[in-house]
Amino acid sequence: MIYLTVIGLPPGGSNTVHIYTQTIHRTTQSTQKIHRTTKSSQTMHRTTQSTQTICRTTQSTQKIHRTTKSTQTIHRTIQSTQTMRRATQSTQTIIEQHNRHKQYIEQHNRHKQYIKQHNRCKQYMDQHNRHKQNSTTDTNRTAQPTQTVHRTTQSTQTIHRTTYFTN
Repeated sequence: MIYLTVIGLPPGGSNTVHIYTQTIHRTTQSTQKIHRTTKSSQTMHRTTQSTQTICRTTQSTQKIHRTTKSTQTIHRTIQSTQTMRRATQSTQTIIEQHNRHKQYIEQHNRHKQYIKQHNRCKQYMDQHNRHKQNSTTDTNRTAQPTQTVHRTTQSTQTIHRTTYFTN
């Protein structure tokens, strides 16, 4: 009975003790239930915290993934730019080679003209020499071809100087 007064119950009969015992039993069960509920709440709280951490980690991973995709796009753009730069340089080289070839062809054509002129001059000289051998007395007949050969020779020399000294 002393124990009952310690917890605040007045001393009484056996019925009273039985009632008190049931009350204590229910209180103990309620306390245990509250304890289990508290433990469950703590577990749920830890689970919620873990879920929030996972969510933040997932968001960070998604952000890293987007950044990685952007970086890959930038890398591909840089590679394309480098490829285009190399293609442009190759095109410029081809254009320069074409221009040099064009100059060579122009020089070659001028040289061909010089050779034609030279061959004509040679023909006139041969003709002049034949005239000279055939008729030494007729100065009027030989004067005209000689003048033509002289003019042709001067033209050939001019073309020759133009072709080789201007390049």
